[in-house]
Amino acid sequence: MNEPDRDPPLTQTVHALHRARLDAQQPGPAARRPVLIVLRGSQVGRRYLLNESGLVLGRRADRASLVVPGDPLISSVHCRFEHGSDATVWQIVDLSSTNGTFLGDQRVTTTALRDGDRVFVGETVLKFTFLDELEEQFHQQVDTLMNIDDLTGLPVQRVFDVRFADALSQCSLRNLPLAAFMMDMDGLKRINDSHGHLTGAHVIATVGRRLGAIVNAARGVCSRFGGDEFSAFVPGLDREKALALGEQLRCAVGDEPVQREQITVNPTISIGVAIFPTHGPTPKALTRAADEALYRAKAAGRDRVCE
Repeated sequence: MNEPDRDPPLTQTVHALHRARLDAQQPGPAARRPVLIVLRGSQVGRRYLLNESGLVLGRRADRASLVVPGDPLISSVHCRFEHGSDATVWQIVDLSSTNGTFLGDQRVTTTALRDGDRVFVGETVLKFTFLDELEEQFHQQVDTLMNIDDLTGLPVQRVFDVRFADALSQCSLRNLPLAAFMMDMDGLKRINDSHGHLTGAHVIATVGRRLGAIVNAARGVCSRFGGDEFSAFVPGLDREKALALGEQLRCAVGDEPVQREQITVNPTISIGVAIFPTHGPTPKALTRAADEALYRAKAAGRDRVCE
């Protein structure tokens, strides 16, 4: 007498379809792409896809494609990641850096990279690996959780600070101005008290999206500094253009009401502006100057732009 199947035919069919779907989702070797993941340093969590042209790591924004700010042990151009003699092999080449390029504890000049290798440059650690489509989706989700403010969709302040330092360094090298903005919504407490914190959060989110769209179009970066405060910078803007952009930002908030369900509110915003190099040479100095200008805007009656 034959032994019966452990699963009925329908169950076997379902299992087979499930296995086929999983097999179809498994990426082949061609789908795995070489990337560098920052494990330690100012840009922790960021990924850099390696392409045919390779990638240069260093501190000089005008000479490196992977810029590492704030690490004094990294040279202006420190090392390069490129194809080896075999197009399927990647290698790292030290560019006569002052403090060296290391794989583990071994200083290297030119050496092939293996999946999982950790590269040490200054105080920064990068992992060389290959990611398939599913792994890339995972890292994208982690990036969003780590780097994007979930209320406004703007970069978190940590990311903003790194980009601010990068942009200021580049403007300094090219002798270009840069505008910094500090912005604070007027009367959010009144909105919260009258209509509830959910409406207040909706207003912050709407204002953040409006500010971000304008700053992004100007090739700058905007972030939620905290609560109902926002910070931004835009490279290349002199005093006149910065004040004009500040006025555009103010109007974007104050000229259009915000609606949530049956509630309509009319937020306004006060803005302080500072210009590099007039108001300081560093992000900290510019932020302080823009913050002082913001207080002047508040003291003068709010809903205005001050330098």
